Amino acid sequence: MNEGQACVSCKRPFSGSLFCPYCGTFIWDRQGTVVMASRLARLGSWLVNGILLFLTLGIGWVIWWFIVAPRGQNPGKAVVGLRVIRTDGRAVSTGYMFLRGLVGIVLGFIPLYLDELWLLWDKDAQTLHDKVAGTVVVQARGSERVVTEGSLGPAPEGFSPPPAYAPPVTLPGTTPSPPPAAASSAGPSPAASEDVASQLEKLAALHKSGILTDEEFAAKKAELLSRM
Repeated sequence: MNEGQACVSCKRPFSGSLFCPYCGTFIWDRQGTVVMASRLARLGSWLVNGILLFLTLGIGWVIWWFIVAPRGQNPGKAVVGLRVIRTDGRAVSTGYMFLRGLVGIVLGFIPLYLDELWLLWDKDAQTLHDKVAGTVVVQARGSERVVTEGSLGPAPEGFSPPPAYAPPVTLPGTTPSPPPAAASSAGPSPAASEDVASQLEKLAALHKSGILTDEEFAAKKAELLSRM
């Protein structure tokens, strides 16, 4: 997230989050009408979902879910007035809502309801399954065009999405190798030349003492000279 990103609604600078921490406007929204759902409203939608599941014996809830899922909602969110969208401003499909729900069921096995309770302290009010699915929950009112248009369009001016991959990292205690072209064009370093000269002197001494034959001396000498 860019440092100093300005909110389109309150014009205050912020960084490191998907919503303005002052007025809750979604960073991808150029018109300033898409606003983060409150944590209390999120909790209320869970309660309503539970009540509806009980009253409809689950069957009515499932039918209702298929009706509202294309709008990024489940029955509880539809009643409370919330909507699920992607973190890049795109709408969610019925299939994506189903996938998000499955992720929520799996993460629901984490003890102490940590998946759901995560939104209480998360800066973007995301649950753990929101983070895995790449979704956020916003107020339904003001976010209708996400559904009708499919997305909020390109990123606002001054905002750049994070890169697709991280740049190469050099671990502590290691030095990056120079590019091959640069190394070859620069020629041997003075230290390398001195090292080769020293080894040539040792080879000459071994040859003179008879330890190395003429053929061995010539081969090793050629090998050393090729490094220069």
